[in-house]
Amino acid sequence: MSKLYSPPSKNYPQELPDYWKFEDGVVRTDLQSLSDAELEALGWHGPITMPEDIEGTSRFTHNYTWNSDTLSFDVEEVDEYEKQRRVDYQGFWNRLLDTTAYATIKSEAATDLYTNALVSEFIALFSDAKSGKASIVHIQQTLSDIIQNVSFTSEQLAEIQEAFVESGMFAVYTLA
Repeated sequence: MSKLYSPPSKNYPQELPDYWKFEDGVVRTDLQSLSDAELEALGWHGPITMPEDIEGTSRFTHNYTWNSDTLSFDVEEVDEYEKQRRVDYQGFWNRLLDTTAYATIKSEAATDLYTNALVSEFIALFSDAKSGKASIVHIQQTLSDIIQNVSFTSEQLAEIQEAFVESGMFAVYTLA
């Protein structure tokens, strides 16, 4: 992704345009060739650290508001209810289906009645969650039971963790 700058109007960051007309009528077509110091002298502030690059934050756990006074994003952590609302259950499910961890879950569910019951419960709970009726406590318990009872490799646990992060599950659930 290219660098983003706040224009002289202090508006939301953008890519440097090929053509810019300043308030005094001067037109510049060379902004992309200028250094950050030269751009700053013309009123272009940046490059701006965008929300996805702010360490320790996520769109699943934080709100970002452009602040034209500080020329940066104000970051505010959302409450637990909002974190729960932002979880992308369908996204997690789609990612899980494409992992070797899911193949192991299916294999062990086919040979062990308890694992089969856990997986069946997890599927039912996830179906409800995808339609907006997540039972947080029950999903966490079933997820923990699956993690404890299925023989995952470290690579498979990493696959599940990646799906957790990409879908926002990490903001509400743990893999412990």
